[in-house]
Amino acid sequence: MSPQSHSNTSGVALTGNKEILSVEASSLEDANKHVSVTHSTPDDEAGMRRMGKEQQLVRHFRQLSVTSFTALSVAAWELGLFLVSPALINGGRAGLIWGSLWISIGFAPVYISMAEMASMASTAGAQYHWVSEFAPEGCQRILSYFTGWTSTIAWQAGNAIGAFLAGSLIQTMILINDENYAFPNWHGTLLAFAAILVAYIGAIWGSRILPYWQNAIFVVHVLAYFIWFVPIWINAPKASHSQVWTEFSNTGGFGSMGLAIMIGQLTGISCNLGVDTAAHMSEETKDAAKAVPKAMIAIYIINFVILFPAIITICYAMPDLDAALNDSTTYPFIYVLRQSMSITWVTVVLAVTTFILICCNIVYLAAVARDMWAFARDRGMPYSNWLGAVHPKRHIPVNASILTSFLSGALALIYIGSPLAFYAITSLYTVALLQCYCFSIGCLLWRRIYKPETLPPAAFSLGKWGIPINAFAVIFSIWCFFWSFWPQEYPVMAASFNWASPVFVAVLIGATIFFVLQGKNQYFGPVTEVEGRKTARS
Repeated sequence: MSPQSHSNTSGVALTGNKEILSVEASSLEDANKHVSVTHSTPDDEAGMRRMGKEQQLVRHFRQLSVTSFTALSVAAWELGLFLVSPALINGGRAGLIWGSLWISIGFAPVYISMAEMASMASTAGAQYHWVSEFAPEGCQRILSYFTGWTSTIAWQAGNAIGAFLAGSLIQTMILINDENYAFPNWHGTLLAFAAILVAYIGAIWGSRILPYWQNAIFVVHVLAYFIWFVPIWINAPKASHSQVWTEFSNTGGFGSMGLAIMIGQLTGISCNLGVDTAAHMSEETKDAAKAVPKAMIAIYIINFVILFPAIITICYAMPDLDAALNDSTTYPFIYVLRQSMSITWVTVVLAVTTFILICCNIVYLAAVARDMWAFARDRGMPYSNWLGAVHPKRHIPVNASILTSFLSGALALIYIGSPLAFYAITSLYTVALLQCYCFSIGCLLWRRIYKPETLPPAAFSLGKWGIPINAFAVIFSIWCFFWSFWPQEYPVMAASFNWASPVFVAVLIGATIFFVLQGKNQYFGPVTEVEGRKTARS
């Protein structure tokens, strides 16, 4: 970004002088040594200098490993097939299929836009940094601050979802083998604790080999897809073509079928979120400006190729929709499995799925910790000095990983007292992430229209298509954001209320209080810090 693009920042107090880039070493020999240790390319180093960041992490990831990392962090079919109930309740089989198709296509410009931003600014901070880069100068600080908070909370909630689902599937395996099992909440909490502990151990002690073993798990992720896909097509009872493609249903109680189908879009929205985890690993990816955008686009396409046929498959395998929705496990997908294969083989399928999910949790924790670390590095959070620290030997943000694991455990603990409270907090994942998408892409659109000459160069550039693609992405993100707040049933009861709205507002209030009490004195935004350093040296 040109020095003129944020001219209002020249008077900012220079609080970051102690963090001046190590890559600006006093000698060329020291700079070359630094590049060798971090495995950075000249383009990586240039990008970090432009963004005013020191290369503290080691770039272990390459094109293949960051692509497999992204695939596992999203866990398209392992998570997606357990999230189909909202669309089946509001829309039925046809609503699930057409809604998933429409939403998947709609997310294309969203991820294309973010891939371009990841190429322009390859940083672990991702959305909040992009907002700081591209927002109007007068509001870049406050917009990037709130985006940093909502991004952090979204990824923290997502981390808890993965741990809970792994624990829930273990309980489900017990239940399908013993129908007398009571499925107590505290069992699920303890199993989630175990999943969190495994993820922490894998993300910390296995950090150096993470880019390598995950490639093997990615192969398992693809192959395991067929151990349930093929038996269902061979053995399951089938619904008719008209039931699957044209028969919509409304069991959520809303007065209009159209309204019910719109509310049922939540399944498609949830299944398509998270491909931007690749961006949070940018500072550990070699040639990140090229590799990260390619990984995001590739996994978006691969996920569609995997997940959409999977959704069609389970819709055909549910001739009795009510029975699927009322299955004792609460998961229609498991109902389909039990109609297609023996209990032993269902157990094997769930065991393999749980194993992959636990591996995915390790990968996801790594991305979530980088997101929190990056925001703390820019002093956007309480105890930023501690959270923004990098372990001197492991060269990873260990402290951010510790807090992330603790928060996930706290959310799992809430489940003992009230499953509704747990779901209330984890539902924040969808709306908070969509808010980040709206802000970051919206700011890019603003800068592309009003100050296109200040946009940084990008290896993955949209060129003349930038404005229409960004505009559609913003409109679509706002559309999804609106529908993500709706309850799943009417009349609305505590069990069916979508608690995302009060939790989302509560997070924003908490962030505002912190900003007033402390944040305003320490958070100025990444771009302001860079401009301040330029002013200090000029």
